[in-house]
Amino acid sequence: MPSLDERNSIMLTRLVAAALGLALAGCSNPTLPTDEWVRARAAGQATLSVTNRGDEPVYVLISDPTALALMMGCTPDTCTRIGPGQTVRVPYADIENYTPEDEQAAVSWWVFADGTTVAQGTVVVPL
Repeated sequence: MPSLDERNSIMLTRLVAAALGLALAGCSNPTLPTDEWVRARAAGQATLSVTNRGDEPVYVLISDPTALALMMGCTPDTCTRIGPGQTVRVPYADIENYTPEDEQAAVSWWVFADGTTVAQGTVVVPL
């Protein structure tokens, strides 16, 4: 049987671990899973509807997913900003590498904090 000092040490360790867990949970930013941050769908009249479902602004770049392209990046200066809960409508003509034969579009999105990417993903949507 452990001594009183050993039991106290174990109890203290468990309390510290529990307190740390609660502190981290209180500081975390609850977010949607990355595959649910952005919803995109064809909205008729050759227009794509893109909705930010997260609680931070997202920056999007919409492209033809079948076109061979160099790795396209995004910054707040080069991509379209969509605020939390906001929906934007994008004409198909504004899709990178779009042709009228395209059947899909890739909506790549990024979330930035202090100039660093903190979340990103891509949603492929039928046109």
